[in-house]
Amino acid sequence: MAHSQSYQEQRMGPLDVTRTFEEGLDEFANRIGHSVSVDAPDGRLIAYSVQDGHADPARVASILSRRVTPEIQDWQLRHGIAEASGPVRVPANVELGMVGRVCIPMRSGDHCLGYLWVLEGERVLTPAALDRAVEAVSELSHLLEAQQDLAGLGTYDVNTLVRLLLDGSAMAASARDRLASAMPSLLGARLTVCVAVPTNADRGALSTLPAAVFRRLDASIPSALTSSPAHVGSFVATTHVAVLLCHRPDQPLPTGAVDLLVRTLNRCARPASRTFTVGISNPGPFDVDSVRGLYGQARSAADLAALDPALPRILPWSKVGPYRLLLQMASPEPDPVLQRLDECGASAEMLTRTLEVYLDLGCDAPRTADSLQVHRTTLYYRLARIAKILDVDLAEGLVRLHLHVALKNRRLAARTPRAAGPPNPDVRPTERKPGYPRTGVA
Repeated sequence: MAHSQSYQEQRMGPLDVTRTFEEGLDEFANRIGHSVSVDAPDGRLIAYSVQDGHADPARVASILSRRVTPEIQDWQLRHGIAEASGPVRVPANVELGMVGRVCIPMRSGDHCLGYLWVLEGERVLTPAALDRAVEAVSELSHLLEAQQDLAGLGTYDVNTLVRLLLDGSAMAASARDRLASAMPSLLGARLTVCVAVPTNADRGALSTLPAAVFRRLDASIPSALTSSPAHVGSFVATTHVAVLLCHRPDQPLPTGAVDLLVRTLNRCARPASRTFTVGISNPGPFDVDSVRGLYGQARSAADLAALDPALPRILPWSKVGPYRLLLQMASPEPDPVLQRLDECGASAEMLTRTLEVYLDLGCDAPRTADSLQVHRTTLYYRLARIAKILDVDLAEGLVRLHLHVALKNRRLAARTPRAAGPPNPDVRPTERKPGYPRTGVA
């Protein structure tokens, strides 16, 4: 095989550190005469050189889609690039459209900023040329790190990065890259988000954390949860507590992490007259859109559990039931089917509560009477009165369904004033405006 003579004959001087990372990468590619690109640890394309005369089909595809395919990433990881501290040669793979290439990890201390790839093909770099390339990549790493620092991520700790990732700020992708650099195991893990929200004793309204409770939680939650191997990071806002957990794809979420969260919440909430409900998302992969959606699931589940006593206090998103449909089509306008009941003066609240409990319990009269702590005769009197006021037949299935949906939609509407944080959990999240709230501010 012919070596890259142009590279060996040209002395590699220092890169111009006043340039941007992309400009530095182009300068590097021009010096060596090879196509060069840089991928984030998760396979997302960070930058590529204009020197693309020798780009293979795999490189072209990654440029078009802005990321490396899972199959190519798996092939690359198979050759030990995640653990490498120096150059690694990854052989060609005809099926994947790849020529042979060299990977040079770009690191800052123990953190992997990304992987620089030099396409070789038959123009293999000599050992001396490779050594000089490593020196240049060290300077490129400084440029990349400086660029990330200018984005505001230079000194943030893991919990702040988790906050930026979950809140979907303009820095979410960079925060995810930093987390992947600090914890490479996240790339192959499943992520679950847990959210706890404060509510009143009878679980009919959302509330904010009192200042004293907020301070205790802000000081205790991150340190308390570090004892759980599933804990990635967490933060406390004035309206909720959010925790990011990880586990192996073939294993369920460790329940010990959720139990630890609940114990810490209960300890810090005393003696305040507050209680908490906890929402748990489905598991998902470690990418920005997915984790953002998981955050929405967990916040929605926690809010709904806080607003509806029929739901358990610890509510997985998979158990939210018809609320998933209501979240997609909820209207701020109340359904007029309940209007006559609302106009019943002092008895309106009692009758509405009776109807909801009756429907929640599958129209089981004995259980409803026990739950409401009334005599069964009293329950039958109330149900007859409700049917007369609404002019409906409670024996009809569609009537029950309509009333039940209207009642649950009313509960859902109660979270609207402070629901701007989590997105609709079943809709792809959208990018927010640049900027982010400080930790501890909802």
